[in-house]
Amino acid sequence: MSRTLRPHDALFRKVFSVPRHAAGLLRVALPPALQAVLDLEADGVRVLDPTHVGPRLRGTASDVVLEVRRRPSGVGERDEAGPPPALVVFAIEQQARDRRFTLLRLHTYNARLWERWLRANPKATRLPPVVPVIVHTGRRPWRSPTQFQALIDLPRGPGSDALRGLLPEYGCVLLDLAAADVTRTWLRGRAGDAVSETALEVLQAGSRPESVVLFDDWVERLGVLRREPGGASTLAAFLWYLLTVSPIEDARIIEAAEELPEPVEEEFMTGLERLRRAAREEGREAGREEGREAGREEGHQAGREEGREAGTRHALAATLHKLLHLRFGGVPAAAAMRIEAAPTPELERWIEGVLTAESLEALLG
Repeated sequence: MSRTLRPHDALFRKVFSVPRHAAGLLRVALPPALQAVLDLEADGVRVLDPTHVGPRLRGTASDVVLEVRRRPSGVGERDEAGPPPALVVFAIEQQARDRRFTLLRLHTYNARLWERWLRANPKATRLPPVVPVIVHTGRRPWRSPTQFQALIDLPRGPGSDALRGLLPEYGCVLLDLAAADVTRTWLRGRAGDAVSETALEVLQAGSRPESVVLFDDWVERLGVLRREPGGASTLAAFLWYLLTVSPIEDARIIEAAEELPEPVEEEFMTGLERLRRAAREEGREAGREEGREAGREEGHQAGREEGREAGTRHALAATLHKLLHLRFGGVPAAAAMRIEAAPTPELERWIEGVLTAESLEALLG
């Protein structure tokens, strides 16, 4: 069963599933020494289906998986028993939250990637390198381990080195967009691709107040997408992302969407109207039903007034749920219980603050 992607996941996959922009991401994320052995031209990068890891893991597959050709070294590049693994596989995971055991999940992905390689190359005697890459888009710097053995409870003293030598020892590439040194100035010019660089900027700052100031510049830089095959739909994905997570006025985003080619613009506007209509209908129907139920139970004017108030509160709660799903990707059970029990003024205050809140926890207090 496929999952519904959160806004940042959907934008990340849309942009970086294009080889040219995927290559741009690697130019930003990878250290120069590793870039030097890779063919990072667009035709040297192949994007794999992220569900390659198998049916049991399809709901948690990597966001983007890339095969990148290695530059020939002239040494050890032949293997008579089978094709050489003359490529590097990058399993790229976009993380909005700092999760301590992310590397454990990526370790599982690595094993599945190697299994797939062996099925496709049954005579191979070597495996291609698989490099995990974490692109962290959260607000606070990444603090979890980037070396696998840091997750393991290793003893100290005699024998510890012997045990350590028997355990997996690998790390990951971390591009932490919340790090103090990862600024817009640092990002620009590293990829040689305005779309890749701007995508990382948008993921870094799209939900923050500065997005209001940066929006026009982002739209201008992304204008190159109009000349790319399928680029208009990628530009629409940027605008849709900002519409759902940013404090930018809807009217400015819609004005930019009106410049899209007609089929893409029509699809964008249809989706916008569908979203608004669904939110209105959900709120109205919930309010009517709550009001009718309360009115029937009380059977007099006080009951009808209480029903109307309950209906209004229920409609506000339904609208808030919808906004929180769009803004943060989900509502934990504890938060949902608070929302259901909250009075009308509290619900109104939360709705007003949802677009500018840094987190769900900060919003609900």
